[in-house]
Amino acid sequence: MAADTAPSRDEGPSIIDPWLASVALIWGGNFVTYKILLGTLSPTGLLAVRFIAVTALLVAILWVTGRLRHNEPGMWLRLFLAGVLIMGVQQILFVHGLNLTAAGEGALLFATAPIFTALMVTLAGTESIAASNWVGVVAAFGGVAMVILGGGETTGAPASRVTGDLLMLGSAILYALFMVLSKGLMTRYGPLKVVTFAYMFGALVVVPAGAHEALTDDWSRLGPACWFCLAYLIVLAGSYGFCVWYWRILRTSSARVAVYQYAVPVVAMIAAAIWLGERPTAIQLLGALLVLTGLAFARRPAPTACP
Repeated sequence: MAADTAPSRDEGPSIIDPWLASVALIWGGNFVTYKILLGTLSPTGLLAVRFIAVTALLVAILWVTGRLRHNEPGMWLRLFLAGVLIMGVQQILFVHGLNLTAAGEGALLFATAPIFTALMVTLAGTESIAASNWVGVVAAFGGVAMVILGGGETTGAPASRVTGDLLMLGSAILYALFMVLSKGLMTRYGPLKVVTFAYMFGALVVVPAGAHEALTDDWSRLGPACWFCLAYLIVLAGSYGFCVWYWRILRTSSARVAVYQYAVPVVAMIAAAIWLGERPTAIQLLGALLVLTGLAFARRPAPTACP
């Protein structure tokens, strides 16, 4: 892989990017994998183990590729704050929210993070969004309401799903805040390095919060399928997913990347239907379509004026 601070470029007219497609499939399955493991392990215990393992692998990848060096002192404080105050808390909300709601539902609600990112940069005055983007924002929030309020008869969803949905939205908001605050760092140092160190500092929150549960969870109850799921979360969804995603997004157009981001909740809903027996209601399916349509409009670049 080239350095992750390489300039972005579109690599041609190919219809499918196999690298991004593989990550979209893996991250879509991530939600189902979490749900399977959460049937045996505690949320914070599982999260603590995953954080330690993913951080170690990402640091090793940076070291092997020579990108662990050349760190400026000004980088550390911002990454420490972003990792401890945002990434750590965001991941705790994520795992608890997913534990309390349906996998497909949680994936769809977490996919609204770009909406909150657009709202944050607009409120901060650093960027502006066009009228068509606002239509997308309103449509997406309307779809979110349909997903949450229309799921009373969802097959396979826990009774605590509304609480879980709200936690997933909170996780999406914090992830959006992390992306806004770390944007300058990612431009300067590369996304993979920023995410790696944010994970490392986030572990200062996640590991103490889940250490007791990780030590008291009965790991002997994990069968071969669960051990595979744990490896999936750490190696595929964690290390491989992050490395490939950030390698590719710097070398293709943002529009193409967005397509694969929208595919993640779709894959998650299909996988949840197959492996967990989740069956969303008709209102939720309409809401999901509205959310994805709203995301597409909200992220569409504003037309440039003719000279």
